[in-house]
Amino acid sequence: MANPWRRPLISVLAVYVVAASVFLLTGGGNPQGQNQVGAKNTEQRFDQDLYSLQFTTLDGVTTSFANYAGAPLIVNFFASWCTPCVKEMPDFQRLHERHGERFQIIGLAVEGERPARRIVESTGVTYPVGLDDSDLLVKLGGVAMPTTVFISKQGELLESHSGVLDYSNLISRTEKLFGDE
Repeated sequence: MANPWRRPLISVLAVYVVAASVFLLTGGGNPQGQNQVGAKNTEQRFDQDLYSLQFTTLDGVTTSFANYAGAPLIVNFFASWCTPCVKEMPDFQRLHERHGERFQIIGLAVEGERPARRIVESTGVTYPVGLDDSDLLVKLGGVAMPTTVFISKQGELLESHSGVLDYSNLISRTEKLFGDE
């Protein structure tokens, strides 16, 4: 007969894994809520370093953030296995359709081209999408999925947000962060 302590131990571990996942997905553990501001302070500048960061488009072309220099930029990291990521993508599309003249939006998949292409097709996303094939999520301060990064038109990392953003949160963040840009 199996040890009587195995089943309760497995149950406790399962609850722990679920709780830890929820904690991380909602940005828990961060003293400022879900937001992580640049590694040292809010005025951290990347300038040429940020603009030299590269990613691959879904068409296989290597490009960089330099193509978006001079405009406020929102980078949304996603994955098909991340249900909250998929849930928020239509809100990013809505933001792109209604306010795309004010800033650029890029979606970066942290997985391969095939699942990324499937999720883009299923959500109807039309803003530029690529693959995070050089750990940009980590380089830009992401700690959980989904992560959204807000970058000023001067190349300053304004905020790295780990957790879900709905349309109203996106509007308030863009007004707050890009208000005078």
